[in-house]
Amino acid sequence: MPMHWHARLGVLVLLGLVLVPQIYAEGHSKHAGQESHKTKAPTGKIGSGNAVKTTLPMLTTDSRVNASTGLIPQPSSIPVEPADEAPYALHDSVMVRSDLSMSDTDGLHYTFAPPPNVPVYITLSLCAGPSIPPYNTSDDNLMDQLGMSADEARQATLVSLYVSDSSNQKKPGPDQGVDKKFVGYAQGGWSEIPVPKGTKDGLWIGVFPPKDPRGLNGTYRIQLAASTVAQLERVAGEAGVFYDDSDRRTALLTSFNYTTPAPNISLIVLPTDGDFSLASLTYFNSSFCAIFDAWSQFNRSPYAPDVNSSDTTRMTQNVVTRGDQYRDKKKETPLNPHVNDTAGMRPPGDPVALIDDLVVISQRAVNDSTDERTPQARKQFLVSDLMPGHNYTAYLVSTVNQTGTLARTLYPAVKFVTKTNPTCRLVYDLPFCPELAYSIPFNPGLSVEEAMSVMEKMISANYGNFSATLATFPCKSEQFGLYSSVATCDGCLRAYQNWLCAVAIPRCTDLIDPAHSVASQNGTELQGLEMPANTHLYPYVVNRTGRNSSRQAYIDQLFDPGDYGELLPCLSTCEMVMRSCPPLIDWDCPKWTVTAERDYGTFADADSDGLGMGENGGAGKDGARFGGAATRYVAQDAFGNVYCNAMDVDRLLRQASGAVAVRPEWVGVVVLSVVGALLW
Repeated sequence: MPMHWHARLGVLVLLGLVLVPQIYAEGHSKHAGQESHKTKAPTGKIGSGNAVKTTLPMLTTDSRVNASTGLIPQPSSIPVEPADEAPYALHDSVMVRSDLSMSDTDGLHYTFAPPPNVPVYITLSLCAGPSIPPYNTSDDNLMDQLGMSADEARQATLVSLYVSDSSNQKKPGPDQGVDKKFVGYAQGGWSEIPVPKGTKDGLWIGVFPPKDPRGLNGTYRIQLAASTVAQLERVAGEAGVFYDDSDRRTALLTSFNYTTPAPNISLIVLPTDGDFSLASLTYFNSSFCAIFDAWSQFNRSPYAPDVNSSDTTRMTQNVVTRGDQYRDKKKETPLNPHVNDTAGMRPPGDPVALIDDLVVISQRAVNDSTDERTPQARKQFLVSDLMPGHNYTAYLVSTVNQTGTLARTLYPAVKFVTKTNPTCRLVYDLPFCPELAYSIPFNPGLSVEEAMSVMEKMISANYGNFSATLATFPCKSEQFGLYSSVATCDGCLRAYQNWLCAVAIPRCTDLIDPAHSVASQNGTELQGLEMPANTHLYPYVVNRTGRNSSRQAYIDQLFDPGDYGELLPCLSTCEMVMRSCPPLIDWDCPKWTVTAERDYGTFADADSDGLGMGENGGAGKDGARFGGAATRYVAQDAFGNVYCNAMDVDRLLRQASGAVAVRPEWVGVVVLSVVGALLW
């Protein structure tokens, strides 16, 4: 049988070094002494042997930034009943709650008297009430029958908010000619109307039930506030919380990146359905008071989970790491301290900072990646005492105290399901695999510490040989060490370490119906032909059943896991090594249509070749096919579906491909980046 090696280190043959433990493709020879034209380091199995000693880069826990995670109590709200003859007078930054009947055609009315020429934020949340199903606005025939546009049909089922800045219109509402900029609809149970300037007449506010209740009746409990101090409630458009993984009883989630000053962030976890869940995941999913009220009730129940937090530097590394370019050599301070990547998105509230940094970086490429002047961290939340096989929804809330007034930001929710297989055990903060945060297959009766100690020696051996090879390249030389405008040798080592950890330590999940997995279960169907795209959005899971069925033999020997499903590494974990390392390494990865689908998975938006991100239907016409968590390089979505084990490579690829081309005058920067990518 011919040998199909997956990643090569031809230079090791020239240097006479031995890559130990050697790594082989699934189903091929396991004899370390076999020869080939090139010594390659592919995906498959890890053996043992002598190794070059080295020191692995360890997980940094001292991030020098901290975040409070105690959930600040919800602001108190005053129950009020606005009188028909006199609107209720709101007080600055004081929340009120009122009941709004779906049959109340007169609505509820309020007034607010801010100082003239001062901005005002008016926010509305739906705490409880009927959940009106939306119309299918993509059905043109239905829209014709209703005699409405798609926007009109969408708005007709929502509670509406109206604001007037004229005493001639003291009871603003539907069909009264209110300026569109002063009209809001409680999409997801929340709406906000910013008023640029208060007037001498004050402000007049009306809240009305949905125009089309679709046969439902009942009463809404609303929460309303007006503030000249701050946005009391803001719903963020960017992702803020990210699901790492879970086992039967625990789950791990992490926040966005932050620097100093650290934010005050809190995690709320609710059942997705059943008791203590929101009345509707779509009608109330952005409502502050509905989420806080549900959490308050759930937290008092015997089923409430424990949430503990700590700082981590996992997933904070940017693609561009040439630290010297951030510095003003004379002042020894960062030229731009705002680099704060959040899963490939621009930092909240700082839309051009990352781009500015890339412009600086493109001006001078130096191989110095030791800049630590703007340390970044994430808050990781360990949620325990969950129920096996249950669906949960997590919300991240950020709170800022502005002169005694609390302003909150609610980030988009993420969903996840706990596992049922007791073999899967959640691990994280491994010093030798700092980006690893997922469940591994492990016998519950064994010691995790002892097995991880053995794993550390094995991974260190491979890392040491690779590091010794890379050390022959003049990485620190400005004259000879520049092989890319954006990649560094440090990035090469990180990419290799992440790949090594992904293939050495399998990611455990529940067993799956093979018909609902797009991974090759035994390799027999791989004939080098084009495989269909993953149109059903199934995960790349291989069932490991029976003795000695694991990808690596030592997994069965050390961990004695029993039957489990393995979520395969993303092919891009291998390709990131090829992109990040100098040509000297001569790294290569398996072809998707030949052998890769036995050892790797790929992103949900990949085409039939395993590449072409944004293909396979992409994120959909409205960009919400994956729940808004990401639109490209989708290794997991906001609905709790995980397609392949990315080890952070999805975020890095989004950052690399989406960080430039915002300003048209930066064509030169884009061209430079493309050239750098070709050199990767």
